[in-house]
Amino acid sequence: MHLSSHSTVALAMIAALYLSHHAPAQVIDPQGPLRRVEPRLQEMQYQITLWQQPAKHHEQPIRIPLIVDGPWSMIDPASLTVEVLGASEVLLRKTSTELGMPDQGGLLDISLTLPDRWRWPLVIRVRGLVATWSSTLDESVAGQVPWPAAWPAAVSSFLQPSPLIASDDPTIQTAVQATVGIDPRAAARPLAVAKRLIQAACASFQLNGSHLLHGPNQAMRGINAAGAVNALARGGGSRADLVCLCTAVLRGAGIPARPVLCIGNPKGDRKGEFDIRAEFFIPEAGWVPYDPDALRRRDVGKRSLNEVWRDLGNNPDLNRNVALCWSFAPDQGRNAYEAWAGWTWARLAVDEPFPLSMHTGTFRYGDNVLITGSANLHSQINLHISSKGRPEALPPSPWRGSP
Repeated sequence: MHLSSHSTVALAMIAALYLSHHAPAQVIDPQGPLRRVEPRLQEMQYQITLWQQPAKHHEQPIRIPLIVDGPWSMIDPASLTVEVLGASEVLLRKTSTELGMPDQGGLLDISLTLPDRWRWPLVIRVRGLVATWSSTLDESVAGQVPWPAAWPAAVSSFLQPSPLIASDDPTIQTAVQATVGIDPRAAARPLAVAKRLIQAACASFQLNGSHLLHGPNQAMRGINAAGAVNALARGGGSRADLVCLCTAVLRGAGIPARPVLCIGNPKGDRKGEFDIRAEFFIPEAGWVPYDPDALRRRDVGKRSLNEVWRDLGNNPDLNRNVALCWSFAPDQGRNAYEAWAGWTWARLAVDEPFPLSMHTGTFRYGDNVLITGSANLHSQINLHISSKGRPEALPPSPWRGSP
């Protein structure tokens, strides 16, 4: 089923069915000076292949957080399917009616308990049709929005430290104070503070290395990120590290912020790869999308704060990628498998450094031997999106109802 004017009735029926069993999400849509433009349809496939069983607790569920109702994308619930395959045999299949409802921010926690009979390799495949949007921001209006007395409950969790984003670290706090002073609220309004912090982070950052982790034959395993504190100390890192740094200083200044793991632009160099961008929250507007690496490449350090920056709020290519999740791993990363990749199961090698290196060599866990750096892969991720054109119309989100 396609998200078009022809599917409005069907989606409304699905929404009624869901909402009769679940509380509606409380997603904050773009509003006021921040607008969705240029909707597109993307067919998405997100596949995780596991080649090796974890050392312990393999009976726990595999968890895949998935943005189904975000500010810049929405998945058609009638098209969403999740399958678990073992040696090409379908062991488990779920549709959206069996997966539950998203949280108040629009994130669906897909939890898959593995069947008793396994066969390797184990493949988890997520498919769906996604509506995506680009964004525009009227800074003359957004720049006048004052600091709130309190942030909405739906965004407050994005003020807290998280894996790779240690916004409470003293070095991050020092960097924030050096940029916007001890009291950011007294320095300027939220948009200006956010732009100044992002500008400072991008201006001092040197790109060093890929944002992806690969195995043999360039099989993609996950995200290459050492985190915000490391990026600040080194003055650089991967594109993922720059996202971590920008997110950390924004949170450190009291502005809700988050990374966004995506499937990359199908027309660009990152086709079929993890891409990574970021968002920060402005009252009376919503989640402002921005691309730290694009800003760095545009030499934003030399730009005036009063200028309108392409790739901050005004993102014409935003509709060409599909957002997957807002963290590098759920559960504070405690159960991330072998690399930062958005999903989680159980640690592959509990006593080894994380993320697991492809050059570790040979080591044992229990009665098993893991040989790294060979064709014996840990895991592999395959991502794909293809454009299905522009919808005739988009109905209200079927994932939620009236407040």
